[in-house]
Amino acid sequence: MDFKHMVGWVKGKPLTSFIRSHKEKRREEVRFHTAKLHAALSLTQLAAAIAGFATNGSTELYNINHTDHGGTGSWNQEKGVVVASAAALMTTVCAEAAEYLGAQRSQVACAVNSGLAIQTPIDMITLTATAATCLRGAATLKSRALENSYSPKSQEDILKAGAQIYIIMPSGE
Repeated sequence: MDFKHMVGWVKGKPLTSFIRSHKEKRREEVRFHTAKLHAALSLTQLAAAIAGFATNGSTELYNINHTDHGGTGSWNQEKGVVVASAAALMTTVCAEAAEYLGAQRSQVACAVNSGLAIQTPIDMITLTATAATCLRGAATLKSRALENSYSPKSQEDILKAGAQIYIIMPSGE
């Protein structure tokens, strides 16, 4: 029971308003949990796509360097392997987070398989945008929940209480 709602109930507010506010709070909690789950699955898919893209790209670069130029291609292949293994680690961490949040193994496997099937840069951009949107949605729901529980007085307080996502562009901004 929430103290704020108990005080309102004691002051004479009807029991139905207490029940309604409790149901609404529960609905918001479920919505936030679902948003976190979708964000974790989306990040799992993106990390798997990066791993697959790096693996395929390093193999293609290796084949191009060996057939066209007669070079070793070891530098590009090594970079691809390093990026692929780092992305595979991130895929594992994101998959575990999704399972912790309640995702079924079939959902996680589907996210990983669809991520590994990505072939084009356009698909990678789409996955990145989807993951960013999922993260923003979860952050918005979190800030809304914090707003309702702490009742900040200004927009600045809301921004301090909410989650912030920092994006560093290639230019360094």
